[in-house]
Amino acid sequence: KARVERSLMRKLKIAAFMPHPDDTEILVGGTLLKYKAQGHDVHVVIAMDGRRGRGHLPDSVSWQEIVAIRHEEARRACAILGVEPIFLDIEDHRLLDDRDCYEKVITAMESLNPDVVFTCAPNDYHNDHRCLSRLVLNSAWAPVFFAETSCGVDFNPDFYVDITEFIETKIEMARQHQSQFTEDPKETIEIVNRFRALQCRRKEIRYAECFKLYKRFEWVKAYELLPHDDYELPEKIVPTTERN
Repeated sequence: KARVERSLMRKLKIAAFMPHPDDTEILVGGTLLKYKAQGHDVHVVIAMDGRRGRGHLPDSVSWQEIVAIRHEEARRACAILGVEPIFLDIEDHRLLDDRDCYEKVITAMESLNPDVVFTCAPNDYHNDHRCLSRLVLNSAWAPVFFAETSCGVDFNPDFYVDITEFIETKIEMARQHQSQFTEDPKETIEIVNRFRALQCRRKEIRYAECFKLYKRFEWVKAYELLPHDDYELPEKIVPTTERN
């Protein structure tokens, strides 16, 4: 109880900038659920419109219908988290490090003015993931944490978040993306998050998500902002709108 009360002394604004509908749940779902449970303000930004994420939908379904389906699935998943997603609606596979895309990302960043940002790793498997990572880094003044790559390929974490308490809810969030999964995502999520928990070497941690911090001036100790029960929140938080 004392640890939760300590977390509530300073309410953080958390923003997850993720490329496609379903990336949020798979990569950072447990961590966002933990932040929410500790009373922090959580936001989800989805950059792409999902039109090329046909999954197992038949060819007769138009891309406009796919976008509507992916939006609705994202809303259902985020409703479990207790938030309404923000859609930037950039066309799938067309995210570029250009002025138009940058304006959409930085406008959302400035509007939210988060204390902590999560996004994809800069070496992830998909161009949309890699490009969004760069755009977020270039628009965020707050500390940025990279979620692990798909199945952890070429990703060596710096920090771990115990999500044991939230694993079933995370799986339920992922299951809302029914158009994407031909099989239940439960096994994949459990395997990846169980493996990361084993790296923590603590019996009480059964499932964990892992991250790398983008280290830069003023944020070399930003790991204190992760939802770890034993950390006191730092005194100084520099909002996005105060960047030079």
